[in-house]
Amino acid sequence: MTAAFFILITLEKKTMKTFAALAVAAALLGTSFPAVADGVLTANYGGQITETADGWRIEFAVRDGGVRAWVRDHGDKPVAATGKATLLVGGKKLDVPLKADGEVLTADAAVTTADKVAAILSLSVNGKPVSARFGQEALVAPSLSAQASAGKAAFEQVCAACHGTALRGSDAAPPLLHKFYQPGSGHGDDVILAAATNGAKSHMWKFGDMPKPEGLKPGQEKDVLAYIRAMQAANGFAGTTAAPMAMPMDHSGHMKH
Repeated sequence: MTAAFFILITLEKKTMKTFAALAVAAALLGTSFPAVADGVLTANYGGQITETADGWRIEFAVRDGGVRAWVRDHGDKPVAATGKATLLVGGKKLDVPLKADGEVLTADAAVTTADKVAAILSLSVNGKPVSARFGQEALVAPSLSAQASAGKAAFEQVCAACHGTALRGSDAAPPLLHKFYQPGSGHGDDVILAAATNGAKSHMWKFGDMPKPEGLKPGQEKDVLAYIRAMQAANGFAGTTAAPMAMPMDHSGHMKH
């Protein structure tokens, strides 16, 4: 056995052990083990996303007053599904039926985007049972500077109707507490300021174009940015001021940014 062949066999064994360990950890946590054949999974509606062993891509999002779920196949095409969501909110267990509304499954529930939520989706897809687990932490409300406090007031008046009072999105717009918008991402201060001033073309999510916000006075966009950055930092999206993070690629190989 040559030295090179021995090294190759050793590396292969270590790689297999690593994947086996990840699979065991995923099983213990009760989560799906996402496939990576098509690259990075991208949520279309600002939710959390996983891919099951059968190749179903399930996106889940908490909204104020309910939850949403989308099921797509390995080619990212919508798939019909039925089922229910079991939610743990504030120490209470809620079982809510999911109803199809076009491509989305919806359920009304006593939940808000600021809540700590654990969710189990029990679905039937093509006649087979499919389960997926998701969770979000409770929103952290930090102490704010004078500028960020002014930005909060402006945000709640102008921006919250679409981006949510907890900055975690709605059926109309994406979450701002997201890695795609944190410092160091492809959406830096200049991009957010431009969107707050002029709106933005749809280029990543499936919410459509962002219209020009109505009601912000000149200079208030900087206050809003200060508030967004303060909330991001308090909720695990402090990011970095280093080189921008890589944005996901679509299936044609074009970068989404």
